[in-house]
Amino acid sequence: MRRQVKQMLSLALAGCMVLGMTACGSKSSTGTAAPESKQDVTTEGSSAGTAAEKPDKTAEEASLVMLIEEPNVNYYPVFLENIRAKYPEYSITSKTWDQSQVEKTVKTAFAGGEAVDIVKWFPNQMETFISSDMALDLTPYMDDEWKSIFTENALDIGTYGGKLFCLPITTVYPDIDVNVDIFEEAGVEVKEHWTWDEFVAACEKIKQNTDVFPFAICDTRVGWFQRNAFLQIWDTKEELEAFNRGEISFKDERVVTALDKINDLFAKEYAYPGNGAFSQTKDQTKAAFSQGKIAMLFNVNNGGKTIRTVMEEAGRTNIRTISWPTMAAGECDYVLGGCDGYFISSNTKNPEASINILKYLTSKEAFELQVDDGDVVPANVEGGTDEDFARDSSKVYPKEIMAISAEMNDYVNYNIGANYFYDKEGTLEELESLRTSAQ
Repeated sequence: MRRQVKQMLSLALAGCMVLGMTACGSKSSTGTAAPESKQDVTTEGSSAGTAAEKPDKTAEEASLVMLIEEPNVNYYPVFLENIRAKYPEYSITSKTWDQSQVEKTVKTAFAGGEAVDIVKWFPNQMETFISSDMALDLTPYMDDEWKSIFTENALDIGTYGGKLFCLPITTVYPDIDVNVDIFEEAGVEVKEHWTWDEFVAACEKIKQNTDVFPFAICDTRVGWFQRNAFLQIWDTKEELEAFNRGEISFKDERVVTALDKINDLFAKEYAYPGNGAFSQTKDQTKAAFSQGKIAMLFNVNNGGKTIRTVMEEAGRTNIRTISWPTMAAGECDYVLGGCDGYFISSNTKNPEASINILKYLTSKEAFELQVDDGDVVPANVEGGTDEDFARDSSKVYPKEIMAISAEMNDYVNYNIGANYFYDKEGTLEELESLRTSAQ
């Protein structure tokens, strides 16, 4: 059964957030059911720049592929329109961004000698591309003027071994959107911050007192339960760091207890729609929330304004955003997260053109468009933060055990929830194997 589950999830969730979501990413964690689609936009011109280390092709030959455009995010079409106007000499192909397909898309192109030039990904999860030498070192291009747009230390999250590979564009972490009317019907108080036990008690009361499911979480975010737990269950930061280095076993009692608590949420069918809770897409969970079928939607902070708009259109206006429930008992009251970001493939044939586009995507103009759409951005622009969607920014911990290997990253992000549900012991063995092999 475990092998079948892994095979099904690998097909559905192939690829590598958060905050984020964290991060990431969110607008950053799309569903995985829809196949990759493509939008081609081409404009021709007459000139192109020269890269510092290798020359661009002439403008007529400067073709670029961008993998950043996420469906239902308002500013991406505007970005593309502005880039085409600013650089009419570039021929641009825009591919639709689907988190579960990004790694596969980039690596398949790379293996075939083609480049996906500009890619949206998570700065704190770049190991899978850096270990394969697929990300361009941006350090030589990052001058003081460009750097000044970013807030202090913002670039650290995309820096590895002293080299900058991925530029952050949003501050992303997980949170929960709540239908207050359903909570009131169930007789449950909405609290901005919950302990794990308080959250479980609320789920049980909602299940008993209403005809809706307590919560929904989409397929690419299920692993966020485990990722948050892995940051919170330690008495000291030193223990957390030791775990993140792979020095503490996944069979440690604290780890197993946390995994069991998470598993109970699905065993008790608190998660929509019961059977099938591990395979719900982002669109399916959003629809369930707008239709009043669930009380809580596990979301990311930079998706909050969009969800409120969706709910208002559905006639549901009594919505609040609260923090993810915490298992912390000691000093480690952290949440996963980081940033969405952009990197350039190392095999780009047009590095200077790619840099020009990247500079626009991280410009004051672009960041302000993101802020208008509800994003929390790591940039020196007005309105870069909003209290409802930034309250836990200071709790984001930038390092996780997933960083010890690309294989661990994939397993925890996409497989751990369902695999543990169907085969607890086999999952613990696999996690241990991944941990020890990365040492």
